[in-house]
Amino acid sequence: MVRAALLLRPKELKAKRIEELSELFRSYRVVGLIDLYKSSSDLMHLFRSKFRGQAVIKAAKKTLAIKAARAAGRDKIAEYLEKEERPIAFIFTNINPFTLKLELDRGRILTPPRPNEPADIDVVVPPINTGLQPGPILSEFGKLKIPTRIEGGTIWIARETTVAKKGEIVQPALASLLAKLDIGAVYRSINIVASFDEELLITSDLLTIDLDGTRRMLSDAQSASLALATAIGYATPETILPIILKAHQSALSLSLAVEYPIRETIGNLLAKAASQAATLHGIIESRQAS
Repeated sequence: MVRAALLLRPKELKAKRIEELSELFRSYRVVGLIDLYKSSSDLMHLFRSKFRGQAVIKAAKKTLAIKAARAAGRDKIAEYLEKEERPIAFIFTNINPFTLKLELDRGRILTPPRPNEPADIDVVVPPINTGLQPGPILSEFGKLKIPTRIEGGTIWIARETTVAKKGEIVQPALASLLAKLDIGAVYRSINIVASFDEELLITSDLLTIDLDGTRRMLSDAQSASLALATAIGYATPETILPIILKAHQSALSLSLAVEYPIRETIGNLLAKAASQAATLHGIIESRQAS
């Protein structure tokens, strides 16, 4: 009997795991799919703490997740997972998917780069005690033109050195050394490859919002709409003052053009008349003299 129970236990554990996942799929409207290859365990732990009470982050075998999604009636998610080849974890939440992506991006951290990754910042090695023992590693510093000195039996960086510019590819030798020195060059966050809001699939490219660009676009759109509304005389709380000022200026211009005297234009009209009279007087005198 004990042996039979032991043989059944893995199946029971799988069934329990599927039920737990199914409950999460049923309980949360939004399900984000996390690329485990690009999301380190440290980041997962960090965001678990940050979103405690707002979201649940779970890693699961794909086969179990597919069964759980189908059991919960989330067929679109199951269909997506069947085609997905990357190892996937899940973030279950009721937070708007776009807000969630923004929060994840704000919480990104600077980490040592992998070989051949582009640097997100100018990579600077400060003058520090590396804690490394002198030995063959000194040649690595030399190849990368990082000045060093030996002090107290450890390697010190002699002076601050920029080893890579933003956007440059970090070569394997430099990536290895930056990892040993724990110097960051690449920002990392939890990488959501897709998000489901109910049954609506939102891919990662659509989740990414250019906040500065969006602000500029909205500002330009507002300016253009105000200019158009003012031009056609469409009164709103924002345009009524410019429309009145424009109408007032147009009325003054028309009054001057047709020489219709009003309080605001009488001075200009009299000045215009005086100027015309002086011109006419000059013409008359010129003809009389001739």
